[in-house]
Amino acid sequence: MKIGYDVSQTCSSKSGTGFYADQLIRAIAKQDKGNEYYLLPRFYDYIQGEDERATTVEQQNFKNVVVQEFSDKDALFGSLDIVHSNNFRYPKDIRAKKVVTIYDVSFMDRPEFTTEANRMFCFRGTFDSVMNADIIVAISEYTKERIKYYFPYINDDRIRVVHGGNRYTLLGEKENVETIMEYGLTSGEYFLSVGTIEPRKNYETLLKAYRDYKESNRNGYKKLCIAGGYGWMEENFSAKIKKYGIENDVVITGYVSDNVLANLYRYCYAYVYTTWYEGFGLPVLEAMNFAKPIIASNVTSVPEVAGEAAILKNPENYGEFASAMDELARDESLYDKMCGLSAERAKVFSWDNAAEKMISIYNELGAK
Repeated sequence: MKIGYDVSQTCSSKSGTGFYADQLIRAIAKQDKGNEYYLLPRFYDYIQGEDERATTVEQQNFKNVVVQEFSDKDALFGSLDIVHSNNFRYPKDIRAKKVVTIYDVSFMDRPEFTTEANRMFCFRGTFDSVMNADIIVAISEYTKERIKYYFPYINDDRIRVVHGGNRYTLLGEKENVETIMEYGLTSGEYFLSVGTIEPRKNYETLLKAYRDYKESNRNGYKKLCIAGGYGWMEENFSAKIKKYGIENDVVITGYVSDNVLANLYRYCYAYVYTTWYEGFGLPVLEAMNFAKPIIASNVTSVPEVAGEAAILKNPENYGEFASAMDELARDESLYDKMCGLSAERAKVFSWDNAAEKMISIYNELGAK
């Protein structure tokens, strides 16, 4: 079969969707030597202009191809048997079987966390996919449930759950404590949170929790590091930090490379995730990969990923997070227990398993 695979979200600074598309196709490449894969750095109207930075796979049955016309009129695109979209765009005007990954429906569940333009764009892609795609891939059981909530008449068999996996490549990144020292951080002396700075991540709760934690530990407290680039609707984030009087103890790294990210995880004391909404919650799994204790929100898909291996709290209550941070820092036995639980839970999610499920979906469609 010839399979077109959307890698448009991997062209620049990758967020969750880009990491999912990147890691999945790399895992697929390890297992599938027979089907032909055409990786598409441009996908319909999503053109970042950095095609050379898109995910590539150095394997005989993989090619990166820039398509100019997304229809059957294009010689290559028209010859594909399957097209897999990874960015909320429904692959229309083609005869190929259509697979669409839907990461979440936060734009409907929590519309206040995004812009009008993005909300309408995501809704159109999701609506067209639900109505017409051959297979919809949900990245968690939670996302599948929410899709079915809004579209109750969709055939259950058309939605397949393919969980993300653990980025073991992060563990292979070179250990270098000087990486974190450049940000004024010390090994074991900071709480870490990772993610784009945007309303959905609920960083204000984290800032309030950290303020209270610091107040309770004036004689010895750990710093807070937030690793992520600025997204939308958080133009005054620096002012919020100053408002809570913690500007000397909060580090904002901006978007970081995998090597820096790996070392931030490796040397942090614990991971704190106050998010309002996640389709999967990859950073939780990444922190578990480094056997770090997790304090996280008890909502959406986070409990599905974390299981019993995290201290789960209400994201509406910053006091709960502050108390958990304080308790973890004071109770060595609890700390050690949570480290062990994280390490075990990290083994549950594998990109190899995800790739096996995805290849099975492709083969199923190819046989129809």
